[in-house]
Amino acid sequence: MDKELVKKYAEQYPEIKELFEKHQRLEKELESLIKRPYLTIEEELKEKRIKKEKLYIKEKIYQLINKYKKEGG
Repeated sequence: MDKELVKKYAEQYPEIKELFEKHQRLEKELESLIKRPYLTIEEELKEKRIKKEKLYIKEKIYQLINKYKKEGG
């Protein structure tokens, strides 16, 4: 993810800022799981869910950025 680009748009558009902050929270949560020596089945499922949610958020952010670029923002 191009964090500088996202931060630029996050300053102007609250919905992008909110999604970016959520993505960052999920990233920290994922990092704490990855640091563990082993994961329970529940933790493995949680890891997969977090990765999918992060990807969804990333795609949504870029959709919004492209939308705003086309609108001249």
